[in-house]
Amino acid sequence: MPVDLNEPGAGWHWDFQDNVIRIDPKDLLEKPIDYLRFVISHEGGHRRISRTDFIPLEEWKQPGFSFMMNAIEDPRDNNFVAESYPKFREQMALAYQEDLDFEAKAKQKADQKLGYQPRFMQAGFEYIKQWFRETEGKDFQISESLPDDVKAAVAATLESARDSWLRYPSRQEADNGGKIGRKKVDGETMIKEYARTSYEINRDEVWPEFKKLIEADMEDQKTQELLKDMQQSQQEGDEKSGQEGLPQNLKDKLTPEEQQALGEAIKSAIEEARKEAESAEAQGQGEEGEGKPQSASEGKPSGKPVNLDSLPQELKQKIKDYIESLPEDQRREIAEKAQAAFKEFEEALNEELQGKMSDNPERKAEREEAAQPSESRSERQDRTEREVPGVDPEELRKYRERIAKEVKKDANVYETMRQEVLPLIDKLETELREIFVARKAQGWKSGFTTGKRIDIKRRIQEKAKAVPAMESKAWQKRELPREKDYAISLLVDLSGSMARDQKIEETFKAVIVLSEVLNRLSINLEILGFNDRLYEYQSFGEQMSKLIREHMGGMLEEVNDTSDTGKAQWNDDGWALEQASERLVRQKADQKFLVVLSDGTPEESPMHPRGKYELGKMIKKVLDETDARLIGLGIGRGTEHVGSYYPNSIANVKVKEMAEKLADLIKEVVANYDKF
Repeated sequence: MPVDLNEPGAGWHWDFQDNVIRIDPKDLLEKPIDYLRFVISHEGGHRRISRTDFIPLEEWKQPGFSFMMNAIEDPRDNNFVAESYPKFREQMALAYQEDLDFEAKAKQKADQKLGYQPRFMQAGFEYIKQWFRETEGKDFQISESLPDDVKAAVAATLESARDSWLRYPSRQEADNGGKIGRKKVDGETMIKEYARTSYEINRDEVWPEFKKLIEADMEDQKTQELLKDMQQSQQEGDEKSGQEGLPQNLKDKLTPEEQQALGEAIKSAIEEARKEAESAEAQGQGEEGEGKPQSASEGKPSGKPVNLDSLPQELKQKIKDYIESLPEDQRREIAEKAQAAFKEFEEALNEELQGKMSDNPERKAEREEAAQPSESRSERQDRTEREVPGVDPEELRKYRERIAKEVKKDANVYETMRQEVLPLIDKLETELREIFVARKAQGWKSGFTTGKRIDIKRRIQEKAKAVPAMESKAWQKRELPREKDYAISLLVDLSGSMARDQKIEETFKAVIVLSEVLNRLSINLEILGFNDRLYEYQSFGEQMSKLIREHMGGMLEEVNDTSDTGKAQWNDDGWALEQASERLVRQKADQKFLVVLSDGTPEESPMHPRGKYELGKMIKKVLDETDARLIGLGIGRGTEHVGSYYPNSIANVKVKEMAEKLADLIKEVVANYDKF
């Protein structure tokens, strides 16, 4: 592939659009040839085996997820290149030294940007350290200097991370393909399957523990955001003692010693920022360059983060408790600021480490969006007038504005409720991940000229046949697992009876929880609504998006059309069930589930009469004639009829109880799939 010069100082990366490796000309001038050989091979390795386009965008955008992926993908890439090109192995120490250099820079940046060393960053670098120990033939030995919670997370996930970075194709598999089960596939398919397996191990076994570190870091960042506000308050008052910037309600919770410690930490951060600003101004830099504080001549410097490690643990806990006691709008504002700062720091980390990744879902989405053809305003108006001749353009404009307003309203409804049930989404994700992701076979495959361990029995047989060690094919590598896959259809009752007793509001929250969780788990999902017709919200094979969420926001309005000619006066359960099951059985999946959210009281329309589509008869038909499993779910009061129709069901469920009860039901159905 072509190799071009990048901008000086811009680093190395693979340009996925042009299929070009761009290298830093400064490095060509300043770095030794072995370093250059290593980096170019490493970049080429990413181009060869790193694949991320199948990862759902919503999953990739979770704070810390992409960094976790990158920290394990780098060792996986190095393993592939070292095995495929033995000369590269000689530069393996350089690979580790580069990561050490990057780690030192990252820690310095963390102090400057965050005021503490985030746990997730320390864990990511620890995986790389342990990988290097493995390349030297040493046993794993977790660094003693790590915080206890980081050590615990790494200890719990290190074997899984190792399993992940050993899931790479041989050079022969990458070039010529091979067999997955009994099926012969080409090289690119084999590469993607290995990449997908590595990702799924990261997602299912590493991420649950890694995510706990992220959550703890986010709590620290909320504390930091509150302290930033205190700095600002003090600077505006131009007080000499840091205590004057403390809110009175917080001061009431602190001892005099704690007030003094916190005030001194805030004052120290302000002074340090002032000194940096004066130094920068003296050097004629002002605000030029990344991370420069505001010049002293332009007002008060913007401040630096408080060193959280300098504060006693008990004091930090009291600050966190104080944040939790604030009104909801203030807590939300602090959380949003924390998430923004956290994302900015993670992006800076990934910009360095991920330069080596071939592509990622965010870049793919941006690329696809940029590729969409755009219309000018006049072109859109001309097109609209052609489509609706004789209609006043001004009336059309007003109509479009009204439609846009309605769509925005629906979008706000979805997002508002999603924030409300976010803790349930996280909880159910954990529960269902354990159910749907039974960990795959951890087998080893023989027949390789190199690998991570040797098949002793095969090597003895080779020696009996006088096969030289250099020609041995007794080495073993991790094999690709064979997994079950799933397809799930959510069928949501949008009939008028759902408008009573707030059933639709509660059901809509349940739909949000289920759709967000199943998309996070990469389950092949379809979301349908029904009354006397079907409404498509998310199709099989389609990723969750902003547009789908906006569309789903309209569910709440569908149930209100109960006039004599309205759609919502009907509840064609049986017909809708047949339609959804026919769509579901066409999916190629080992196990298929149709989850119906309804109050269970059919009211068939003339289009789909009871004689033909009686619900009990349709349920029996689905269970007897298809391989789909049915689950009835009645959310809120007055949904007991669900239990009388669906053999696998829960009814009158409160939303806050749904995660636990639904997880138990699905666990039973999955474990006993053939019996239901």
